Amino acid sequence: MIVTQANWPSIVQRDLNEVFLEQWRDFQSLLPMLYKYEEAEQGTEYDLEGGDIGSVSEFTGQITYDEVKEGYKKSFTEVEYALGLKVQRKLLRNDLYDAVRREVGLLAQAFRQKEQEIGAGMFNNAFTTVNTVGDTLSLCSTAHTSNVGGSNQGNSGTSAFSAANLEATRILMVKFKTNRDNIRTTQPDLILVPTDLHEKAFEILNSYGEVDTANNNRNFHQGRYKLAVWDNYLTDTNNWFLIDSKVMKRYLKFRQWEPVQFFKSGEFDTITQKFAGYMSNGVSTVEWRFVYGHAVS
Repeated sequence: MIVTQANWPSIVQRDLNEVFLEQWRDFQSLLPMLYKYEEAEQGTEYDLEGGDIGSVSEFTGQITYDEVKEGYKKSFTEVEYALGLKVQRKLLRNDLYDAVRREVGLLAQAFRQKEQEIGAGMFNNAFTTVNTVGDTLSLCSTAHTSNVGGSNQGNSGTSAFSAANLEATRILMVKFKTNRDNIRTTQPDLILVPTDLHEKAFEILNSYGEVDTANNNRNFHQGRYKLAVWDNYLTDTNNWFLIDSKVMKRYLKFRQWEPVQFFKSGEFDTITQKFAGYMSNGVSTVEWRFVYGHAVS
C-alpha cells in the first residue's frame, strides 16, 4: 500500500487554511516505574528462581548443613514488531503543509503506544496463562507451587477495591512465605489501578478520617502507598493490584533485544519513500510474590 496524492487531495491546494491531524499525544510512561529494563544478549533469555535455605537449627556440638536447590527456571523468547509507510514522492514534494511528514512522525507514537500495551499486558493477563511465571501458572493464581518443598500459596482474589479490602490484601501479602515456607518481609507500598478506580484510590489514600464511615478514626491508609494509574492501558475497569515495588523492580523485567529504531529509504521503481519502525522486546518474571491481584466481576 502506498500513500498517494489521491489520498490527500486537499493538502496540495494553497487555499487550505489548516490541516487538522491527530496531534502527538504526550503521556508519561509507567514502564520505568514498574519494570526493570534489561538489554537482552541472546535469542532466548532465562530467569532463575533461587531456592530458599532452611531454618536455623540449635547448635548441639555439630553444625547442621542444608541442601540448597535452584527454584523454577523461566525462559522468554524475543518478539519482533514493525510498521511502515510508503509515500509517493510527488505527494511529498507537493505537500504544502507537512501533513504527510507529520503522519510519518506518528510512527513514533504508534511504537510508544505498543510498548505501553506490552507492559500493561502483564497485568491485563495477570489471571490468565498468556504471561506465566516460573511455576507455569498465571501471575496471579490461587495456588502457586514450589519445586523446593514449599506449600502452595495464592496471590489472586476477587474483592472489589475498598479501604477494607485493601487492608485485607495487605495482610495477605505480609504473610507470604518463601518457596520453603520461611517467613519473608513483603512490604506492599504501591497500588496499581485503571482509570475508573482513580478517584476511589485517591480518596482512600488521602482522606484524613476513616473512609466511607461517620467514625472519627484516623485513616490507616493515608500516605501509606504510592498510586499508579495506567490510564487507558489497563483494560478491565474493576481489577486492581497491590504491589511491593522493591521486589517488583528486581523480578519484573522489560527486555529489549533492540529498542525502537526508525529507517528511511527510497524505492526506485515506484518513486516512493519508505519509512519504517522496528523493535524487539518483551516482558517476563519468574517471581509472583511482589503482587496480589483482584479480578473483580
